[in-house]
Amino acid sequence: MKRKGFVVNILWSAGLAFSVMAAPENGTQTDNVSAVASNTATSTAQARVGQQVDQLFTANSPLDVVRIMSEESPLDAPLVLQAVYRKAPNVSLEELVLAAFNAAPESALAIASMALDLGLDATLLPGLAITANIDPTTVAQATAAGPATQTPIIRRHPRGSGISPS
Repeated sequence: MKRKGFVVNILWSAGLAFSVMAAPENGTQTDNVSAVASNTATSTAQARVGQQVDQLFTANSPLDVVRIMSEESPLDAPLVLQAVYRKAPNVSLEELVLAAFNAAPESALAIASMALDLGLDATLLPGLAITANIDPTTVAQATAAGPATQTPIIRRHPRGSGISPS
């Protein structure tokens, strides 16, 4: 059985090498290979973070796990947030995001993006950022008029050309 897997692996590697060598001039194939490598690196990082979360979860609360791991590696803070929230869904996502913001303010945008992916309401992000002493425009677009979901007070109707259809 090992031999069959080895042969499949060699054939797959040879196919990959051939497809890279025969790549078109526009770089499409190179982009695909880069995307595969990026996905592999992301899944490796997720697995590593997941193992560390499991180890720390035995002796620490979910908020402490987020704080400890995000302080150690701010670039991994979004993955830590995701892993902890999946492991302890009964903990408030807002509290986890706030802990991540406090521990790794330099990764605020990535943390906010992950929080939105996990289901956090986007209107809560500026308030959480302010609480963590982070400029709220880092995690949300600044608007002078407030949220974009407000209906306008004056309704405008598109004007026609002035020529009647008759």
